[in-house]
Amino acid sequence: MKEVTDLIPAGKGRNEVWLDGEFGFVLYRAELSRLDLSVGSCIDEDELERIYTEVLNPRAVNRLLYLLGSRDMTRRELEDKLKSGKYPEAVREYALSKVEEYGYINDASFARRYVDCYRGRKSMGRIRQDLARHGVPRELIQEAVTESEETHPAAESERQLIKVLLEKRHYDAKTDDRREKQKHYAYLCRRGFKSEDIAAVMFDLT
Repeated sequence: MKEVTDLIPAGKGRNEVWLDGEFGFVLYRAELSRLDLSVGSCIDEDELERIYTEVLNPRAVNRLLYLLGSRDMTRRELEDKLKSGKYPEAVREYALSKVEEYGYINDASFARRYVDCYRGRKSMGRIRQDLARHGVPRELIQEAVTESEETHPAAESERQLIKVLLEKRHYDAKTDDRREKQKHYAYLCRRGFKSEDIAAVMFDLT
């Protein structure tokens, strides 16, 4: 048996429900009324289980499906969204496993699509960094990069991309002064290209 010790407004018609002095979960005011919960109310284990299974779990699943309807997201990104929504850990795990079961979360597929999408615009180093920030596990990043490089040799594709980017920036090895060349070099470094690849291409263009 747990006692509701506090109800703290959480915005948008919601309240944090604190049980025995510890944060429990967030419910809408209408739900609090329907469940007849107020400060001092007691919740037994059966009622607590119903709140999880009938209210919080379905809401968390629907939240994830809504997010995935806008764009692809990794498991960690989705978990972070649920954390920011103050869903309890058990609810987060339930919702993530259910959405994975539906086939909507697949970090390996996310990594492959990301590499295919950006390999013509970013260096592989930058792509690796981006995928890591998205929360893709290191081994899945490596698998996606390896699969891509089996089709497109890394050195060749990286240098070809550098050449294309320099052409778009109207780089001219003969007329650009030292300062302009440094700007182009710094731009390419920021995009994650290796210094030896940048130098090789800029030398080839002279």
